[in-house]
Amino acid sequence: MTYNDNIQATEMTPMPEFYDIYYGTTHERYTNYSQDTDFGFYTWIAAPIKRTSFNRDNDFAALQTTISTYPSPLLRLYVAAQPVEPVYITIYRALAADLTSYATIFSGVVKNVQFADGQVQAVCVASAQYLKKKIPPYIYQAFCNHTLYDTGCGLSRASWKITGVLTYATGTTLKATIWTTKPNGWFNGGYVEIGGDKRLIIKHLGNTLTIHAPFDNRATPGASADAYPGCDKNPNTCKAKFSNFDDHFLGMPYIPSRNPVLQGFK
Repeated sequence: MTYNDNIQATEMTPMPEFYDIYYGTTHERYTNYSQDTDFGFYTWIAAPIKRTSFNRDNDFAALQTTISTYPSPLLRLYVAAQPVEPVYITIYRALAADLTSYATIFSGVVKNVQFADGQVQAVCVASAQYLKKKIPPYIYQAFCNHTLYDTGCGLSRASWKITGVLTYATGTTLKATIWTTKPNGWFNGGYVEIGGDKRLIIKHLGNTLTIHAPFDNRATPGASADAYPGCDKNPNTCKAKFSNFDDHFLGMPYIPSRNPVLQGFK
């Protein structure tokens, strides 16, 4: 046998991994292989992406791994977007010689993200983490247990959207004339969305929204911005602002706040 024949006989067949990162219906598909590769029904982009080994702690918590790569658009959501909705990840492994045979080696959600030296490190937790949730998940409290616009709340996000054309957009300040149609503070605690990117609204006054972090160059005068009101989970807010108290409020606003044993009945 020649030298090359011996090398080929002893070398392992490459085992590329494929990383499907997705948020809603948006997918980013990368591979650690040396070139773009057709796998399944998609083309996976060769990228400098790698992961740590899978690990559990002594309490047998959910499986974890840390993904290191460049700051892709979906992972950049964790820089300033608020609220951050779950970004999921599925990792496949296959033999380069036969991509029709593969295994799913990880499926979970991005738990947190750190940025350093032009790279991102995303800690991912396997779907088994959901087995750690408390059941029932509700707290005995005066304020609502639901999150605005979720299934329990029942309100349609689209029905409460107020779309404005920006007349001013600098730093953390956005202005649109239509926002004056709502009373001051209407959008406090909500969020504004421009081009699929979101920012938390920390103050609403007249036509002006103050957000927690600036947008990129998509926020310019003339751009369209969707603003959504926030909810402080107070029962009075649910009644007066959203008219949703009777049907969907999940709190206990009438529980006694005074301990008669320690403080008497007055």
